[in-house]
Amino acid sequence: MTMLNAGIVGLGRWGRTLVRSVGRGASSERIVFQAGYTKTPARHAEFADEEGLQLFGDYEEMLASGQAGAVVIASPHSEHVEQIRAAAAAGLHVFVEKPMALDVASALAAITSTRAANVKLAVGFNRRFLPTYRRLHQIFREGRLGQLLHIEGNFSGPFGTQFSPDAWHANQSETPAGGMTLMGIHVLDAMIGIAGPIANVRARSKRQFLTIDIDDTTDTNLEFASGCTGYLSTMTATSRNWRLQLFGSKGWCEMRGYEQLVLKIDEDVKVYDFEPVDIERAELHAFADYVTADAEYPVPIEEVIAGIAALEAINRSCRENAEIDVE
Repeated sequence: MTMLNAGIVGLGRWGRTLVRSVGRGASSERIVFQAGYTKTPARHAEFADEEGLQLFGDYEEMLASGQAGAVVIASPHSEHVEQIRAAAAAGLHVFVEKPMALDVASALAAITSTRAANVKLAVGFNRRFLPTYRRLHQIFREGRLGQLLHIEGNFSGPFGTQFSPDAWHANQSETPAGGMTLMGIHVLDAMIGIAGPIANVRARSKRQFLTIDIDDTTDTNLEFASGCTGYLSTMTATSRNWRLQLFGSKGWCEMRGYEQLVLKIDEDVKVYDFEPVDIERAELHAFADYVTADAEYPVPIEEVIAGIAALEAINRSCRENAEIDVE
């Protein structure tokens, strides 16, 4: 099995999580991190030493170092597109955390650059790798719910209470519509993976509790191109929650957290429990297989674009207080 050598871009909390998820050296199965780029190398020197990373304070220098055949990008959202394009120009494959971009035009520019350079591009939607979500998807595909009528979801947590005022997350330019950009986009992606693209949205976002520059309460009504409706909410100042529920003409099925699925058809209720899995490890292994073995990556780029289009429309709806068609 071919090992993929990678460089991590951004060594904040999430960048470190991704590095640790695959282990180091011989403990890695498909991908190993050998290099890291950060704007503050001194701050991350100890972590780099622990994980065996050659640390760079200059992104272009890391790309040209020969230490990596791919980059894994976990930097601020606004930096993703230029970092993707630079990696593609250097001939490196790219895994980028969601959202790949904050608008469709920028996302398409990034995709064009990777295709022109003949390098692979994958986007990190780790919840796609939950066995619970995969079973939900299977139940839908098998037609057990009948015609899909409506989808509801929520992804919330106390993240906003944990950001310092100078953190990049605590900035409306990086996290428009609050938790929708940080967390809700995961639910949007999960919904699109089942029901297809979203046609229009009506959203609102407000700050009721937080004092930093990020909204704490955001929700949106959705209409899918297929005709079914949906509702999504996300909060950045409450306890953790994940819920995704499909309503069909024959019954409903709900993800309650990451490890439980409840199916109700008429009066028959089934509860499925799943073992926890390391979804960061799973997505990075899938990326490595995509690069080294030409395996299919489970998040199609067309669905990534559909999610960015919906997010862009949600942000606009919040600003304009209007229903917005998704383009």
